[in-house]
Amino acid sequence: MGLWLAQHKRGLVQIEGCARGVVDSENNEVRLFLDYIKRLDAECQLNMAPFAFEGPTGKQAPCASILSVPTKTLSVIIPAYNEQERLPATLQEIISYLHRRRDREGPYFTYEVIVVDDGSDDGTPCVAASFVRKNGSDAIRVLRLPHNRGKGFAGLSDTLLLCTADPIRLAPIGCYHTAPGAVKVGMLCSRGQRLLMMDADGATQVSDMERLEERLADGIVGSVGVVGDNPGVIGSGMVLGSRAHLKESAMSKRNALRNFLTHAFHLMVTMVIGNHIRDTQCGFKLFTRAAAQQLYRNLRLQRWCFDVELVYLAQQLKVPMAEVQVNWTEMAGSKIRPTSVMHMATELLTFKIAYTGGFWRLKVDV
Repeated sequence: MGLWLAQHKRGLVQIEGCARGVVDSENNEVRLFLDYIKRLDAECQLNMAPFAFEGPTGKQAPCASILSVPTKTLSVIIPAYNEQERLPATLQEIISYLHRRRDREGPYFTYEVIVVDDGSDDGTPCVAASFVRKNGSDAIRVLRLPHNRGKGFAGLSDTLLLCTADPIRLAPIGCYHTAPGAVKVGMLCSRGQRLLMMDADGATQVSDMERLEERLADGIVGSVGVVGDNPGVIGSGMVLGSRAHLKESAMSKRNALRNFLTHAFHLMVTMVIGNHIRDTQCGFKLFTRAAAQQLYRNLRLQRWCFDVELVYLAQQLKVPMAEVQVNWTEMAGSKIRPTSVMHMATELLTFKIAYTGGFWRLKVDV
Protein backbone atom coordinates (compact mmCIF):
# COMPACT_ATOMS: atom_id res chain seq x y z
CA MET A 1 0.00 0.00 0.00
CA GLY A 2 2.90 2.32 0.77
CA LEU A 3 4.31 1.55 -2.67
CA TRP A 4 0.98 2.46 -4.27
CA LEU A 5 0.92 5.78 -2.42
CA ALA A 6 4.47 6.53 -3.49
CA GLN A 7 3.69 5.71 -7.10
CA HIS A 8 0.52 7.79 -6.85
CA LYS A 9 2.45 10.85 -5.68
CA ARG A 10 5.27 10.34 -8.17
CA GLY A 11 2.77 9.81 -10.99
CA LEU A 12 1.01 13.07 -10.19
CA VAL A 13 4.29 14.97 -10.23
CA GLN A 14 5.42 13.42 -13.53
CA ILE A 15 2.09 13.87 -15.29
CA GLU A 16 1.70 17.46 -14.13
CA GLY A 17 5.27 18.13 -15.27
CA CYS A 18 4.52 16.57 -18.65
CA ALA A 19 1.46 18.76 -18.98
CA ARG A 20 3.73 21.79 -18.47
CA GLY A 21 6.18 20.41 -21.05
CA VAL A 22 9.07 19.98 -18.61
CA VAL A 23 9.32 16.16 -18.58
CA ASP A 24 12.09 14.64 -20.69
CA SER A 25 10.83 13.76 -24.14
CA GLU A 26 12.30 10.25 -23.73
CA ASN A 27 10.14 9.47 -20.70
CA ASN A 28 8.16 6.89 -22.64
CA GLU A 29 6.28 5.51 -19.64
CA VAL A 30 4.72 8.87 -18.87
CA ARG A 31 3.88 9.51 -22.50
CA LEU A 32 2.30 6.09 -22.88
CA PHE A 33 0.25 6.78 -19.77
CA LEU A 34 -0.82 10.14 -21.18
CA ASP A 35 -1.85 8.46 -24.42
CA TYR A 36 -3.89 5.97 -22.43
CA ILE A 37 -5.66 8.77 -20.55
CA LYS A 38 -6.37 10.61 -23.81
CA ARG A 39 -7.71 7.43 -25.43
CA LEU A 40 -10.12 6.84 -22.56
CA ASP A 41 -11.29 10.43 -22.90
CA ALA A 42 -11.78 10.06 -26.68
CA GLU A 43 -13.77 6.87 -26.15
CA CYS A 44 -16.11 8.77 -23.84
CA GLN A 45 -17.26 11.09 -26.65
CA LEU A 46 -20.26 9.08 -27.84
CA ASN A 47 -22.57 9.82 -30.73
CA MET A 48 -25.88 8.02 -30.26
CA ALA A 49 -27.55 9.05 -33.53
CA PRO A 50 -26.55 6.10 -35.77
CA PHE A 51 -27.94 3.38 -33.49
CA ALA A 52 -30.70 1.29 -35.07
CA PHE A 53 -32.62 -1.75 -33.89
CA GLU A 54 -33.69 -4.57 -36.18
CA GLY A 55 -36.85 -6.17 -34.82
CA PRO A 56 -38.14 -9.72 -35.43
CA THR A 57 -39.73 -8.66 -38.74
CA GLY A 58 -36.45 -7.26 -40.03
CA LYS A 59 -37.65 -3.63 -39.97
CA GLN A 60 -35.09 -1.07 -38.90
CA ALA A 61 -36.02 1.33 -36.12
CA PRO A 62 -33.89 3.94 -34.34
CA CYS A 63 -32.53 2.78 -31.02
CA ALA A 64 -33.52 4.84 -28.01
CA SER A 65 -31.16 7.38 -26.51
CA ILE A 66 -30.71 8.33 -22.87
CA LEU A 67 -31.19 11.94 -24.05
CA SER A 68 -34.68 11.24 -25.45
CA VAL A 69 -37.99 11.36 -23.59
CA PRO A 70 -38.56 8.16 -21.57
CA THR A 71 -41.22 5.75 -22.84
CA LYS A 72 -40.92 3.08 -20.13
CA THR A 73 -41.28 3.20 -16.37
CA LEU A 74 -38.24 1.03 -15.74
CA SER A 75 -35.15 -0.20 -17.58
CA VAL A 76 -33.16 -3.11 -16.12
CA ILE A 77 -29.61 -3.29 -17.51
CA ILE A 78 -27.67 -6.54 -17.09
CA PRO A 79 -24.02 -6.84 -18.22
CA ALA A 80 -23.12 -10.43 -19.05
CA TYR A 81 -19.81 -12.07 -19.88
CA ASN A 82 -19.77 -15.87 -20.23
CA GLU A 83 -22.90 -16.21 -18.10
CA GLN A 84 -24.72 -19.02 -19.91
CA GLU A 85 -25.03 -21.00 -16.66
CA ARG A 86 -26.23 -18.23 -14.33
CA LEU A 87 -28.12 -15.93 -16.70
CA PRO A 88 -31.26 -18.09 -17.28
CA ALA A 89 -32.25 -18.15 -13.60
CA THR A 90 -31.55 -14.42 -13.24
CA LEU A 91 -33.63 -13.49 -16.29
CA GLN A 92 -36.49 -15.75 -15.25
CA GLU A 93 -36.57 -14.19 -11.79
CA ILE A 94 -36.55 -10.67 -13.25
CA ILE A 95 -39.30 -11.35 -15.79
CA SER A 96 -41.52 -13.11 -13.24
CA TYR A 97 -41.10 -10.20 -10.84
CA LEU A 98 -41.87 -7.60 -13.51
CA HIS A 99 -45.01 -9.50 -14.58
CA ARG A 100 -46.23 -9.65 -10.97
CA ARG A 101 -45.53 -5.98 -10.49
CA ARG A 102 -47.35 -5.02 -13.68
CA ASP A 103 -50.37 -7.04 -12.49
CA ARG A 104 -50.17 -5.23 -9.14
CA GLU A 105 -49.66 -1.69 -10.43
CA GLY A 106 -51.60 -1.87 -13.68
CA PRO A 107 -50.77 -1.16 -17.33
CA TYR A 108 -49.04 2.13 -16.56
CA PHE A 109 -46.08 0.15 -15.20
CA THR A 110 -44.01 -0.58 -18.29
CA TYR A 111 -40.52 -2.01 -18.50
CA GLU A 112 -37.65 -3.26 -20.60
CA VAL A 113 -34.78 -5.61 -19.80
CA ILE A 114 -31.51 -4.93 -21.63
CA VAL A 115 -28.91 -7.69 -21.59
CA VAL A 116 -25.51 -6.44 -22.75
CA ASP A 117 -23.33 -9.33 -23.87
CA ASP A 118 -19.74 -8.20 -23.28
CA GLY A 119 -18.07 -10.30 -25.98
CA SER A 120 -18.92 -13.71 -24.50
CA ASP A 121 -17.43 -16.78 -26.14
CA ASP A 122 -19.95 -19.22 -24.66
CA GLY A 123 -23.71 -19.57 -25.17
CA THR A 124 -24.69 -16.35 -23.38
CA PRO A 125 -26.08 -14.63 -26.54
CA CYS A 126 -28.23 -17.66 -27.40
CA VAL A 127 -29.55 -17.91 -23.85
CA ALA A 128 -30.53 -14.22 -23.89
CA ALA A 129 -32.03 -14.52 -27.38
CA SER A 130 -34.28 -17.36 -26.23
CA PHE A 131 -35.86 -14.94 -23.76
CA VAL A 132 -36.37 -12.44 -26.58
CA ARG A 133 -38.35 -15.08 -28.50
CA LYS A 134 -40.50 -15.87 -25.47
CA ASN A 135 -41.18 -12.31 -24.32
CA GLY A 136 -40.80 -10.12 -27.41
CA SER A 137 -38.13 -7.66 -28.47
CA ASP A 138 -39.90 -4.71 -26.87
CA ALA A 139 -39.61 -6.22 -23.40
CA ILE A 140 -36.23 -7.94 -23.78
CA ARG A 141 -33.34 -6.49 -25.76
CA VAL A 142 -29.90 -8.01 -26.23
CA LEU A 143 -26.94 -5.87 -27.17
CA ARG A 144 -23.75 -7.63 -28.22
CA LEU A 145 -20.23 -6.24 -28.08
CA PRO A 146 -17.61 -7.81 -30.36
CA HIS A 147 -14.92 -8.08 -27.67
CA ASN A 148 -14.82 -8.25 -23.89
CA ARG A 149 -13.95 -4.78 -22.59
CA GLY A 150 -15.55 -4.43 -19.17
CA LYS A 151 -18.69 -2.88 -17.74
CA GLY A 152 -17.78 0.73 -18.47
CA PHE A 153 -16.00 0.28 -21.79
CA ALA A 154 -16.50 2.36 -24.92
CA GLY A 155 -14.20 1.01 -27.62
CA LEU A 156 -12.88 2.78 -30.69
CA SER A 157 -14.33 1.74 -34.05
CA ASP A 158 -16.07 -1.40 -32.76
CA THR A 159 -19.36 -2.51 -34.25
CA LEU A 160 -22.33 -2.80 -31.91
CA LEU A 161 -24.72 -5.67 -32.54
CA LEU A 162 -28.27 -5.98 -31.33
CA CYS A 163 -29.62 -9.52 -31.09
CA THR A 164 -33.02 -10.16 -32.64
CA ALA A 165 -35.30 -13.06 -31.77
CA ASP A 166 -33.07 -15.25 -33.93
CA PRO A 167 -29.77 -15.83 -32.08
CA ILE A 168 -27.96 -16.46 -35.36
CA ARG A 169 -29.13 -13.31 -37.14
CA LEU A 170 -27.25 -10.52 -35.38
CA ALA A 171 -28.13 -7.15 -36.82
CA PRO A 172 -25.29 -4.59 -37.05
CA ILE A 173 -26.74 -1.36 -35.79
CA GLY A 174 -23.98 1.10 -36.34
CA CYS A 175 -20.23 1.35 -36.73
CA TYR A 176 -19.12 4.34 -34.71
CA HIS A 177 -15.98 6.28 -34.21
CA THR A 178 -16.75 5.18 -30.66
CA ALA A 179 -19.08 2.30 -29.86
CA PRO A 180 -20.09 2.03 -26.21
CA GLY A 181 -20.09 -1.15 -24.12
CA ALA A 182 -21.51 -3.19 -21.25
CA VAL A 183 -23.41 -1.24 -18.56
CA LYS A 184 -22.68 2.05 -20.29
CA VAL A 185 -24.23 1.07 -23.62
CA GLY A 186 -27.27 -0.33 -21.87
CA MET A 187 -27.77 2.92 -20.01
CA LEU A 188 -27.22 5.08 -23.08
CA CYS A 189 -29.78 3.06 -25.09
CA SER A 190 -32.42 2.82 -22.35
CA ARG A 191 -36.00 4.08 -22.41
CA GLY A 192 -36.87 4.06 -18.69
CA GLN A 193 -37.70 6.80 -16.23
CA ARG A 194 -35.70 4.79 -13.72
CA LEU A 195 -32.72 2.65 -14.62
CA LEU A 196 -31.54 -0.33 -12.60
CA MET A 197 -28.12 -1.87 -13.09
CA MET A 198 -27.79 -5.41 -11.77
CA ASP A 199 -25.29 -8.24 -12.21
CA ALA A 200 -26.09 -11.38 -14.19
CA ASP A 201 -25.22 -13.73 -11.33
CA GLY A 202 -28.43 -13.02 -9.41
CA ALA A 203 -26.57 -12.34 -6.15
CA THR A 204 -29.22 -9.72 -5.30
CA GLN A 205 -32.92 -10.34 -5.86
CA VAL A 206 -34.52 -7.89 -8.27
CA SER A 207 -37.39 -7.31 -5.82
CA ASP A 208 -34.92 -5.48 -3.56
CA MET A 209 -35.16 -2.70 -6.13
CA GLU A 210 -38.30 -1.53 -4.31
CA ARG A 211 -36.14 -0.62 -1.32
CA LEU A 212 -34.04 1.60 -3.58
CA GLU A 213 -37.18 3.12 -5.13
CA GLU A 214 -38.54 3.90 -1.70
CA ARG A 215 -35.35 5.77 -0.90
CA LEU A 216 -35.79 7.85 -4.04
CA ALA A 217 -39.44 8.47 -3.19
CA ASP A 218 -38.52 9.61 0.32
CA GLY A 219 -36.02 12.04 -1.16
CA ILE A 220 -32.24 11.80 -1.06
CA VAL A 221 -30.94 14.45 1.29
CA GLY A 222 -27.47 15.58 0.31
CA SER A 223 -25.40 18.62 -0.40
CA VAL A 224 -27.86 19.83 -3.02
CA GLY A 225 -31.10 19.02 -1.24
CA VAL A 226 -33.93 16.60 -1.85
CA VAL A 227 -34.63 14.69 -5.06
CA GLY A 228 -38.17 14.65 -6.35
CA ASP A 229 -41.52 13.77 -4.82
CA ASN A 230 -41.87 10.43 -6.61
CA PRO A 231 -39.53 7.60 -7.63
CA GLY A 232 -37.09 8.90 -10.16
CA VAL A 233 -39.48 10.93 -12.29
CA ILE A 234 -38.33 14.32 -11.05
CA GLY A 235 -34.82 15.41 -10.25
CA SER A 236 -31.51 13.60 -10.25
CA GLY A 237 -30.52 10.86 -7.86
CA MET A 238 -28.59 7.63 -7.48
CA VAL A 239 -29.25 4.90 -4.91
CA LEU A 240 -26.63 2.21 -4.36
CA GLY A 241 -27.42 -1.23 -3.07
CA SER A 242 -25.12 -1.96 -0.15
CA ARG A 243 -23.68 -5.16 1.31
CA ALA A 244 -21.78 -3.34 4.06
CA HIS A 245 -24.09 -4.75 6.73
CA LEU A 246 -23.10 -8.26 5.61
CA LYS A 247 -19.36 -7.61 5.77
CA GLU A 248 -18.55 -9.82 8.75
CA SER A 249 -20.53 -12.85 7.58
CA ALA A 250 -19.19 -12.53 4.03
CA MET A 251 -15.59 -12.32 5.20
CA SER A 252 -15.98 -15.42 7.37
CA LYS A 253 -16.80 -17.43 4.23
CA ARG A 254 -13.90 -16.14 2.13
CA ASN A 255 -10.26 -17.12 2.18
CA ALA A 256 -7.61 -14.89 3.74
CA LEU A 257 -6.27 -13.68 0.37
CA ARG A 258 -9.70 -12.55 -0.82
CA ASN A 259 -10.26 -10.67 2.45
CA PHE A 260 -6.84 -9.00 2.20
CA LEU A 261 -7.54 -7.87 -1.37
CA THR A 262 -10.92 -6.52 -0.29
CA HIS A 263 -9.39 -4.50 2.57
CA ALA A 264 -6.64 -3.16 0.32
CA PHE A 265 -9.12 -2.05 -2.33
CA HIS A 266 -11.41 -0.34 0.19
CA LEU A 267 -8.45 1.56 1.63
CA MET A 268 -7.45 2.79 -1.83
CA VAL A 269 -11.03 3.82 -2.61
CA THR A 270 -11.24 5.76 0.66
CA MET A 271 -8.08 7.66 -0.22
CA VAL A 272 -9.51 8.63 -3.62
CA ILE A 273 -13.20 9.41 -2.95
CA GLY A 274 -13.57 9.33 0.84
CA ASN A 275 -15.73 6.96 2.88
CA HIS A 276 -19.19 8.50 2.40
CA ILE A 277 -20.22 5.43 0.40
CA ARG A 278 -19.31 2.21 2.20
CA ASP A 279 -19.91 -0.20 -0.69
CA THR A 280 -19.12 1.16 -4.15
CA GLN A 281 -18.87 -2.24 -5.84
CA CYS A 282 -22.29 -3.80 -5.28
CA GLY A 283 -23.70 -4.56 -8.74
CA PHE A 284 -27.15 -3.24 -7.87
CA LYS A 285 -27.69 0.48 -8.45
CA LEU A 286 -30.74 2.57 -9.31
CA PHE A 287 -30.61 5.88 -11.21
CA THR A 288 -33.10 8.49 -12.18
CA ARG A 289 -32.94 9.23 -15.89
CA ALA A 290 -31.45 12.67 -15.22
CA ALA A 291 -28.69 11.11 -13.10
CA ALA A 292 -27.89 8.48 -15.74
CA GLN A 293 -27.67 11.21 -18.40
CA GLN A 294 -25.12 13.12 -16.34
CA LEU A 295 -23.06 10.22 -15.04
CA TYR A 296 -22.79 7.77 -17.92
CA ARG A 297 -22.03 10.42 -20.51
CA ASN A 298 -18.97 11.31 -18.41
CA LEU A 299 -17.91 7.77 -17.49
CA ARG A 300 -14.46 6.83 -18.81
CA LEU A 301 -13.11 3.88 -16.84
CA GLN A 302 -13.67 0.48 -18.41
CA ARG A 303 -13.43 -2.26 -15.83
CA TRP A 304 -13.15 -2.79 -12.10
CA CYS A 305 -13.37 0.80 -10.89
CA PHE A 306 -16.09 2.23 -13.07
CA ASP A 307 -18.36 2.03 -9.97
CA VAL A 308 -15.89 4.19 -8.05
CA GLU A 309 -15.80 6.69 -10.88
CA LEU A 310 -19.61 6.85 -10.84
CA VAL A 311 -19.48 7.87 -7.18
CA TYR A 312 -16.73 10.41 -7.90
CA LEU A 313 -18.74 11.86 -10.79
CA ALA A 314 -21.84 12.09 -8.60
CA GLN A 315 -19.80 14.00 -6.02
CA GLN A 316 -18.46 16.42 -8.62
CA LEU A 317 -21.78 16.90 -10.45
CA LYS A 318 -23.76 17.29 -7.21
CA VAL A 319 -25.93 14.25 -7.92
CA PRO A 320 -27.40 13.17 -4.56
CA MET A 321 -26.56 9.63 -3.46
CA ALA A 322 -27.75 7.20 -0.82
CA GLU A 323 -26.98 3.62 0.19
CA VAL A 324 -29.68 1.06 0.96
CA GLN A 325 -29.12 -2.37 2.43
CA VAL A 326 -29.97 -5.25 0.09
CA ASN A 327 -30.07 -9.01 0.45
CA TRP A 328 -27.02 -10.57 -1.12
CA THR A 329 -25.76 -14.10 -1.64
CA GLU A 330 -22.13 -15.05 -2.32
CA MET A 331 -22.29 -16.71 -5.74
CA ALA A 332 -19.94 -19.30 -7.17
CA GLY A 333 -17.96 -18.32 -10.27
CA SER A 334 -16.46 -15.03 -9.07
CA LYS A 335 -14.16 -13.45 -11.67
CA ILE A 336 -11.97 -11.68 -9.07
CA ARG A 337 -8.33 -12.82 -9.13
CA PRO A 338 -5.27 -11.89 -7.00
CA THR A 339 -4.06 -9.68 -9.86
CA SER A 340 -7.36 -7.80 -9.85
CA VAL A 341 -6.27 -5.50 -7.03
CA MET A 342 -3.35 -4.27 -9.15
CA HIS A 343 -5.70 -3.49 -12.02
CA MET A 344 -7.98 -1.70 -9.57
CA ALA A 345 -5.07 0.34 -8.22
CA THR A 346 -4.05 1.28 -11.76
CA GLU A 347 -7.55 2.46 -12.64
CA LEU A 348 -7.87 4.47 -9.41
CA LEU A 349 -4.52 6.10 -10.07
CA THR A 350 -5.51 6.80 -13.66
CA PHE A 351 -8.73 8.64 -12.97
CA LYS A 352 -7.30 10.51 -9.97
CA ILE A 353 -4.46 11.84 -12.13
CA ALA A 354 -6.71 12.49 -15.13
CA TYR A 355 -9.25 14.56 -13.21
CA THR A 356 -6.73 16.28 -10.92
CA GLY A 357 -4.47 17.16 -13.87
CA GLY A 358 -7.36 18.50 -15.95
CA PHE A 359 -7.04 15.88 -18.69
CA TRP A 360 -10.65 14.79 -18.21
CA ARG A 361 -13.28 17.50 -18.02
CA LEU A 362 -16.90 17.05 -17.03
CA LYS A 363 -19.75 17.55 -19.47
CA VAL A 364 -22.51 19.26 -17.56
CA ASP A 365 -24.92 19.92 -20.42
CA VAL A 366 -27.71 17.37 -20.97
